[in-house]
Amino acid sequence: MIPPQSTEIRLVTRLIELAKREDRGALAALRSGVGKPPGSAPRMLPIVAPYISADEGASTSAAFITSALFATHPEHGAVGSLGASLWLATERAVNLKGKHREAGVETRLAAALDAEPEDLPPHLEGLVSLCASAGVSIDWHRFFRDVSGLLGKNEGYQIRIRTRWARDFWRGPEKPTKDGDSN
Repeated sequence: MIPPQSTEIRLVTRLIELAKREDRGALAALRSGVGKPPGSAPRMLPIVAPYISADEGASTSAAFITSALFATHPEHGAVGSLGASLWLATERAVNLKGKHREAGVETRLAAALDAEPEDLPPHLEGLVSLCASAGVSIDWHRFFRDVSGLLGKNEGYQIRIRTRWARDFWRGPEKPTKDGDSN
C-alpha cells in the first residue's frame, strides 16, 4: 500500500526530530545501514522498527533505505522529488565551483531510473551523496513515498515516479499543487 501523498510519514518526522536534536548516536546507528540490505543493520532496529509494518514489503525496505540515507544527509526541505533536488544541485547559484556538472548528474540519474528495484539502493546512495555535497535539501517525506513506490509491484506507479524525477531534473521543479503532488 502506498502512503497518501498529502500526509507526513511518521518515520520521517521522527528522523527529522533526531537531526534537529543533533542525536549523533542515533544518526550513526542509522548510517550503519548504508550499503547493507534493508533490515540487516541491527543498530537501526530500535529507531526504525516502531514505524514499519508487519508485511516486510516495499514500505519496510523503503523505511530502512530512507533512514540510512537520511542519516548521511539530514537536510530536509519541501523541494519536491529527488529530481528537483538534483536539478538544484546543478544550478549555478548552488554549484559555484562547477563541481556537479549536469552531464555527470544526468548519467547517474539515468542509471537510477533504469535500475531494477533490487539494484536501486546503491544508485540512491550516490544521488543523495551528490545532494549532500552540493548542500541541497531533500524532501524526505516524498523520498520515502517514492522509494516505497519504486520498490513496489505497481508498474504504473513506478513509471509515474520515474517520470516525475526525470521531468523535475530536466525541466526543473514545479510548485506542488494542493494535494502535494506536482503536475
